[in-house]
Amino acid sequence: MSGNDSQKNPERVAAGLRGTLHNDNASDEAKDRATERLREMGDDFENKTNRGSAGTGDAHQNQVLGGYKATLHNDKVGEAAKAHAREVLDNANASEEPLPQSKN
Repeated sequence: MSGNDSQKNPERVAAGLRGTLHNDNASDEAKDRATERLREMGDDFENKTNRGSAGTGDAHQNQVLGGYKATLHNDKVGEAAKAHAREVLDNANASEEPLPQSKN
């Protein structure tokens, strides 16, 4: 590695190494080195990579459902769109009421 490794953000380095593990163009040797380096760094990369795809899907689904909830409360949206939004929310067992907003 280069001489300025101490100036690099360890979280970003770990993210790059995890990216190597998911890169189809990376050689097996590169993936092995990345795995070893993550272990040396004490990075819990196995849990992060397994959790990452499911977490992303959940976050996306929450955003989609939030959009349908917003549809119900938008006066400029027609009744057909609101009926569709209700149907989608019912199928997802989601409440039609918006979640309370946090106050920062």
